[in-house]
Amino acid sequence: MSAPSAEEIPAMDLTLHIESPAAGGSSIARHEGQVVFVTGAIPGETVRARTEAGPKAKFLRADVTEVLDASEFRVDDRRSQFLTEGADAGALFGGMEFAHVDLAHSRELKAEVLRDQLSRIGHIDRSVEVAAAPGETTGLNWRTRVQLAVDGNGRLGMLAPRSHDIVPLTAAPLATSAIAEVALSSLRLPGADRLEFAWAGDRGAAIVRGDCDPSVLSELAQILPSQWSVLADARNGTGRKGAGTKGGHSKLAVVRGEDQLIETVSGRDYRVAADGFWQVHEQAPGLLSKKVNSALSDQTQMITDLYCGVGLLGISAATATGARLYGVEGAKSAIENAKVNAKGLTANFDASRADRAKIPNSDVIILDPPRAGAGKAVTRALIESSATTIVYVSCDAATLARDLAVLVNGGFAIDSLSGFDLFPLTSHVETVTVLRR
Repeated sequence: MSAPSAEEIPAMDLTLHIESPAAGGSSIARHEGQVVFVTGAIPGETVRARTEAGPKAKFLRADVTEVLDASEFRVDDRRSQFLTEGADAGALFGGMEFAHVDLAHSRELKAEVLRDQLSRIGHIDRSVEVAAAPGETTGLNWRTRVQLAVDGNGRLGMLAPRSHDIVPLTAAPLATSAIAEVALSSLRLPGADRLEFAWAGDRGAAIVRGDCDPSVLSELAQILPSQWSVLADARNGTGRKGAGTKGGHSKLAVVRGEDQLIETVSGRDYRVAADGFWQVHEQAPGLLSKKVNSALSDQTQMITDLYCGVGLLGISAATATGARLYGVEGAKSAIENAKVNAKGLTANFDASRADRAKIPNSDVIILDPPRAGAGKAVTRALIESSATTIVYVSCDAATLARDLAVLVNGGFAIDSLSGFDLFPLTSHVETVTVLRR
């Protein structure tokens, strides 16, 4: 075997002292002055870790292989409960970066990362805490939307960390009870790329992606209880076409049931496509809409809701204040549902990119962008708008910090910034920032 080139660093086994948490759920250590991002550690611990081989870089990445001096906040890795019988205990999967950390302490680590990114990226020094969702005690059973990978044998599982390898599982991790009760080991989906679950109230949808034989889809429909709709990529040629898109065509075919779900928040029903965007934590829609509404005056006359999806935040705010509403969302199917969901309100919606939308004169602008954040064009439009209040809902601390820096430099002041642990046991955190001028 040839020796590694001068520009390639071989894997190394290192003893490391863990200093602080880092974005993405890893932790920071140092080896001979070089930063090492360590997965599976907790700040304050001393561990043995194996680095990844690869090109020479400014930093190293490593995985814990042995804990030499454990943190008081370390717990048994929760991922092991989802592994199939006889599975290698070391064959763990991604997406639960804090599976080995006490739940309350994981929120403290997230708050530390949030404060660091606000300071380092946004030059905003602010004390911020990350609060638990209402009723959250274990960090498990909260996801109403789950995606599972399918291996070459049709078995369902999750990807191993930083890998395309699939770890077969017995149940969907972190899923709300109705999804968690589906025995994954009893399902086989040869030919599928992935299986998506969505649950709302007392009904759910299972969506098969990939090139599955129709017989596989029929078998899935027989196995799942009647409260589950079964949908598939339309290219499978199975079932009837879903509704709601131009010409009666949809990317989903209905094998059984419906391609829409009904979510209920504060007594109002919201129609959302089975594969459409909706807040993932079962408590998030009510918590976030309440938090947004608390920032608004009952004198509010006009609200603009950017990245509005099916209208949750804007419709809730317009209902609470009696204001007129204008919503913008790039997905046409979501806009069609938003129009239905806004029944009884004075509301208009456009299927458009937020960075191309013409914002009407508004007292308040609400935005809930994807992880990429709002960006230059949108933040510039916010500054140039007539709005005196902005409510920015974010699921990414780094892009939030970047955008807040622009808004603050443009004349807005941060009135409040709250963190919520709406992705327990993962590295993600949700924030609601209220800005005024």
